[in-house]
Amino acid sequence: MNISHRPALLSIGILLTLLPACFHTQAATPSCEPPQLTVEATLDSLDRLIGYRYRFSQKKEREIQTLKQNLRKQLSPAERFRALGYLVDAYRAFSIDSQTVYVKRQIHLADQVKNRDMQVQARLNMVECLYNAGMYKEADELLNQIKRSSLPHYIIPYYYHLKRTLYGLLADYALEPEIRNDYNKHLNLYRDSILQSNPSNSFTYYVVKADELTAQHNYASALQILREALYRGQLNSHDRGIIYYGMAEVFAQTQQNDSTKIYYALSAQCDLKAAVREYVSLHRLAELLFNEGDIERAYNYIKCSVEDARACNARVRSLEFMPVFTIIEEVYQAQIQKQRELSITFTYITCAFCVILLITFVILFFQNHKLNSVKEKLNQTNKHLQTVNNSLTESNHVKEEYLSRYMDQCAVYIDKMDEYRRSLNKLASMGKMEELSKNLKSQNSINNERKMFYAEFDQSFLKLYPDFVEKFNELLVPEARITPKPNSLTPELRIYALVRLGTTDSNQIARFLCYSVSTIYNYRVKIRNSAIGSRDDFEERVMHL
Repeated sequence: MNISHRPALLSIGILLTLLPACFHTQAATPSCEPPQLTVEATLDSLDRLIGYRYRFSQKKEREIQTLKQNLRKQLSPAERFRALGYLVDAYRAFSIDSQTVYVKRQIHLADQVKNRDMQVQARLNMVECLYNAGMYKEADELLNQIKRSSLPHYIIPYYYHLKRTLYGLLADYALEPEIRNDYNKHLNLYRDSILQSNPSNSFTYYVVKADELTAQHNYASALQILREALYRGQLNSHDRGIIYYGMAEVFAQTQQNDSTKIYYALSAQCDLKAAVREYVSLHRLAELLFNEGDIERAYNYIKCSVEDARACNARVRSLEFMPVFTIIEEVYQAQIQKQRELSITFTYITCAFCVILLITFVILFFQNHKLNSVKEKLNQTNKHLQTVNNSLTESNHVKEEYLSRYMDQCAVYIDKMDEYRRSLNKLASMGKMEELSKNLKSQNSINNERKMFYAEFDQSFLKLYPDFVEKFNELLVPEARITPKPNSLTPELRIYALVRLGTTDSNQIARFLCYSVSTIYNYRVKIRNSAIGSRDDFEERVMHL
């Protein structure tokens, strides 16, 4: 699309240093990408502006409210017509319906005062409203009603601009090549008229001249003129946005994609900050990014373009954007669906992984539990083995101790028997038969030896088991507990001392203690009856003391 019939724009100030000189000859291929900017940085800046563009619309509304307040004042027809014109300019590319309302008020006022200049200017404003609304036929008919010869000198450039814009729009939407070529011929004629009716140092002249050079494929000169226009004086936002759009078109036709995206983005930033709702730059950028595969940005940009076109009630722009919007939206939604499916798949995989981890954890938990159980059993077995080992050690110690004492006792008895034999032999050799008979009949010697034997047994046992008496009493009820003399045992304790040593047979115990079997039995029954707890395992508990 040619830049001369690009909708009116408001733009932001951009540093002039972004456009360094880059042409030396007319035939040179333009290459003038701002060194300070990158594509990604420019697009990021544009993304942020889109996020809060409503702020600029609110600012625009406040400015319009200020202009409306002037209409409440007592104004002359000329002043009121001018005030209405300010509102027409304010609503241009912001709200076509509101712009049309105030143009109609201009027409009504001009007809009331019958001012020819006002009537012409108001109707030219209506032509602009008509073609912005897509009513090309009505715009052409109204424009043909206005005679060129009847126009004031200062309105002629505006008249040529409307003619050139209308034919440009008709050429854009013409289906037949012959009709399109005819419209383009009229477009070129009115472009020349614009150049002739504007000073060669005016902004309009620079922009239209660059448009002409671009149409002639003289891209280097077109870009050079736009650059010169950018450097001229204090440009407003509207003018700067137009220049950036023209430069983007030149870069697009010379297939410099990065520079094209940068300048479309700069122009779009001007549109957004100026609260312009009817624009082309962002739409062009969306198409370019879509073709390069940046679907998400393309969708956001074309969606923003459609929303603003609808808010402006720019029906032509809405119809122009919708096919592209539909295609991009379908691809975008397909991409979102694919991402959603991938997300769901990832979620399933994550859940499966979590289940596997949980199962692994459970298995490890039970394995650890089994290991702990085995470890506990091993510890118990080890303790049992340690107990058995201690018992064996103790048993060996007891055996060694008893063997030693047994050997000593045997040696002592042999010595005593030999001494007793000699004493008896001496009595016999001396003829003291009566005294010999008396000694043989006496039990004193045997009783003394038995007492000494039991005393030796008690001392030996208590040395081996010093806490036997205390632990044995713990197995009995308090009233049946036994308190022996120091370093000695009572008959009951002596019986169970033999049990502790492994002698459980009553006959053997009776022979050892020189008691009858019934006496030993009675002692044992008496003690078992006094036991705490079960009587059946009492002696087994004694054996473990």
